[in-house]
Amino acid sequence: MGNKIWFHADDFGVTVEQSKRILNCYQDGVLNSISVLPNTPVLETALELLNQADPDGTRIRRVLHLNFVEGRPLAGAENVPDLVDSTGYFNKSFLQFFCWNYTKRGRARQQLVSQIKREIAAQLYAVTCAHDYQITAIDSHQHYHMIPLVFDSLMEVLRESAQKPLPLRQIRVPVDPAAALWHSAPMRRGVPPLNWVKWCILNLFAERTKKVLQGRGVEAPVFFGIFYTCQMKWEVVEALLPSYKAYADKKDMDLELMFHPGSLAARYELLDERNEALADFYMSDNRYYEAECLKLLNQKLS
Repeated sequence: MGNKIWFHADDFGVTVEQSKRILNCYQDGVLNSISVLPNTPVLETALELLNQADPDGTRIRRVLHLNFVEGRPLAGAENVPDLVDSTGYFNKSFLQFFCWNYTKRGRARQQLVSQIKREIAAQLYAVTCAHDYQITAIDSHQHYHMIPLVFDSLMEVLRESAQKPLPLRQIRVPVDPAAALWHSAPMRRGVPPLNWVKWCILNLFAERTKKVLQGRGVEAPVFFGIFYTCQMKWEVVEALLPSYKAYADKKDMDLELMFHPGSLAARYELLDERNEALADFYMSDNRYYEAECLKLLNQKLS
């Protein structure tokens, strides 16, 4: 692949219109990478839209967006009872998985891992065998895959599916290099406190994850997107992209910028319209600003 900059959109495929809005950032902007939510009702139609925009699959990197956050599990709620509520929808937070990583032991841990693996395998199947998205990378909704309980389960599923090898090249390690931020005091002070907390938690697992991936020959691009999650506006990217790119070049690695440009228009479009936090997340004005940034970058970088 060489040293590329991946201008990446998370959450592709929630609805048809939302998918079109994301692809518009490819057609009119610099978007060249997307993460596919595998458990959406419009998965097949979203693939058709993606293939219309990128017929030979070489212009947009396709990434599996593992999802334990919203919607219904693809393995069937009855097969993953610990991951869902009484109505069969995902309802376990990052914090719940984080706690399970340290508290579940013995048979209880084995049972939980079995359910996590079952769901990972079902989601992987959905975007490879059932609908061939030409997946070459993996990340996850709200970064659950960084928790060892989930990450180790993912590695086991990938090993067990070795008879049908996935051309997997990259897995996201969503921890911005602090050095790339340190040159700019205003941008450093502008990082929301909650994002520092996220960075610290994810950083707990970063070196372990990178070591395992290196042993498997899987790359983890330099990442730009945790400090300013959902705030990747033009003024942020303009100020910080040069330092992140310099850092990635020094490491001789790809660079991934994480955007969330795919907004939803109404609550009923959500995979679970009961979720207040996700409603705010998907209908935030910041998604519009991030989409505009991707389009403005097309003008500035051309």
